[in-house]
Amino acid sequence: MKLGIVSDIHEDAVSLEIALVKIENHNCDRVICLGDTVGFSYPNFGFFDTRNASRCIELINTHCSHIVAGNHDLYPIRRIPQHNAGFNYPPYWYQLDYQERKKLAGDDVWLNEENEFDPLLESTDREFLSQLPEFVIVDAGRIKLLFSHYLFPDLTGSHRKYYRDFGPVKPHLDFMDEKGCQIGISGHQHVEGARIFYADKIVDLGFGSLQLQDELQWIVGPCIANGKRDNGFMILDTESFELEVIPLHSPKRIMQVVYI
Repeated sequence: MKLGIVSDIHEDAVSLEIALVKIENHNCDRVICLGDTVGFSYPNFGFFDTRNASRCIELINTHCSHIVAGNHDLYPIRRIPQHNAGFNYPPYWYQLDYQERKKLAGDDVWLNEENEFDPLLESTDREFLSQLPEFVIVDAGRIKLLFSHYLFPDLTGSHRKYYRDFGPVKPHLDFMDEKGCQIGISGHQHVEGARIFYADKIVDLGFGSLQLQDELQWIVGPCIANGKRDNGFMILDTESFELEVIPLHSPKRIMQVVYI
């Protein structure tokens, strides 16, 4: 089975459309979306005039067989993550004033309103986001794969932590193993290429192809959104175990500083 994988779209309908055309040209059997379909923050992205959350949701809903929720997908509908990595969200979390939530959140969880624009969603968009699971398992015959926006126990990436070493990654590998999955695939980190975590080593892959090892592994891939990092998408052939990370070649977002 050949899988096309997109993640971290952040309302960039232009880049998403380009990626979906390229994925179609690769004759993929399925397309998977790893979350953060919505969520535009001006410091990170420069496509303000073309951002279109509803169009991105329409494209994802039409082309993707499986879609998971990312942390930015939860915020517009005021949804608390099920897998909360130990942070005790009060049931009235979104009824609290910003300053109250800021005090409780500390440096543990994201408060999206700090730099995020309203995605201007329609009621059907909100219904779509409300039904997204936090992870999905795909049976590809030879292997099973677990798709999530980030890693267990923070599957939606709602915590303000990024993991790049073995210690915090081991619980996710264990979670995958418990679910009978050999490969896990996530986004969230906006990697320029892909990063593969095995039980005993980490492999950093830029944009290109790699023959994966036939063992338990977690893959973190690039973003679709045109932002501060090189964007792209992934193609995984579950029969040959070949991973391709394909760039979109969008110009990076460079913040201009004006001195007065």
